[in-house]
Amino acid sequence: MNFTPTLTALIVFTGVSPIISIISRRYGLRRLIEAYAVLALAYTFYTALTQYGQITSTGPIREVAGDVAGVSSIIYVDLLSIYVALIFVAVGLLAAIFSIGYIEERRPEFYPLLLALVTGMVGVSFSGDLVTFFIFWEMMSIASYLLVAFRYRTWEAVEASFKYLIMSASGTAAILFGISLMYGMAGTLEIEGLRMALANSMAAGEVWSYVSIAFLVTGFGVNAAMVPFHSWLPDAHPAAPSSISAMLSGVVIKTGVYAMFRILTWVFPAPLFDWRVALAVFAVLTMTVGNLLALLQEDIKRLLAYSSIAHIGYIVFGLSIATASGIAGGLFHVLNHALIKALLFLGAGALIHATNTRSIEELSGIGRRLPLVATCFAIGLFALAGIPGLNVFWSEFTIVTAGLAAGSIYTPLSIVMVVNILISVAYYLRLVQAIFFKPLSEVASRAHGVGVSLAIPLIVLAAAGIVIGVYPTPFLELATSVAASLAGSF
Repeated sequence: MNFTPTLTALIVFTGVSPIISIISRRYGLRRLIEAYAVLALAYTFYTALTQYGQITSTGPIREVAGDVAGVSSIIYVDLLSIYVALIFVAVGLLAAIFSIGYIEERRPEFYPLLLALVTGMVGVSFSGDLVTFFIFWEMMSIASYLLVAFRYRTWEAVEASFKYLIMSASGTAAILFGISLMYGMAGTLEIEGLRMALANSMAAGEVWSYVSIAFLVTGFGVNAAMVPFHSWLPDAHPAAPSSISAMLSGVVIKTGVYAMFRILTWVFPAPLFDWRVALAVFAVLTMTVGNLLALLQEDIKRLLAYSSIAHIGYIVFGLSIATASGIAGGLFHVLNHALIKALLFLGAGALIHATNTRSIEELSGIGRRLPLVATCFAIGLFALAGIPGLNVFWSEFTIVTAGLAAGSIYTPLSIVMVVNILISVAYYLRLVQAIFFKPLSEVASRAHGVGVSLAIPLIVLAAAGIVIGVYPTPFLELATSVAASLAGSF
């Protein structure tokens, strides 16, 4: 079975991880499973980088995973696949390092689930047919449910996980209906075959094509927390461990975004199936609802969750423009938001770990007690506020300019996006004010220090935000190359 080196390594590491967990628990080697997970993800990231080099030099990779082409999984890895896979594995690696000092119970269960989650996401991005896609999608979803409910002794975790399960299962059913309709029209589930069968004017005249698009956008929209399918995310974040919150907002919701980019640009190209305006309306609704509700939050993790919803709106708006520059801006924002939102959730996790509170009011003045953590956290806040010189500014700028260049309805919608960015500045600066400038609260005054494993991911992610902000050219060029490969299908 050949799933290409990156995915094969992850599948093997995930399959072996329960054995390592048993050994770790039986012989009291509490650090064994932690070291195993970190080394496994580090090796996978190296393998993915190597595979990226191969793709840039020789082109996309297509493999039949088994011996019989008609019934075996198809693995297809192009620039889009490896681009998002590198982001998934990088954030997973940093979450695993952070968890060494953060997760205090049931470590032998946590790390195999984290590996399964990363494997599912990379499998989704590497799938060349929709059966394989659906299997890895379910693997990712089940691991997500269990990790949200990891602290199952609290009612909050059980309730949030159950809500996530119900909504995600509904979204998955919608995806399955959409896939069924596509199979009925094309007679194949290989994505390249679907592209050849459906990306034409004849299919564009079929009502079932649009019904399929509606089902797929709904299903992917649930995973991406796109309004009005977003309500599971603000509940899941406070309940989940902070390293899992970083995974959920940083990368898990990006799998739904990835699927929209892949299917809508390849199988249902915008010039034939004009989904642009409808998707733009969803995008503007998503960013507006996310930002307005974030203004009202007193729980730091719920505020960041609503912020993630808003940024999904920005990414989807870039896709809805359906030009090379709009898609490039959306893909560049996938990278920037993943890094910075991982930074903020891990930073929030470190603050919560030190104080045992999620209340913004009770965290006031914490910057005096934990200056390193608070400084990294502030860098993330300034980045998401769109401050020039930090990474998020460049992707938001690219999306807005692409919308203005597209003209027509996109000009006023781009202005709406700028207004949303300005609204978001209010709650990001509110957090900066609370952490650095308000008097030290009684809870914050009792905060204890954080370990090295919690600090390292924060420093790495803050540095990445600064480096990309100061020198965005190679990263934007990469996103532009990926976008060109997608926009070329129009």
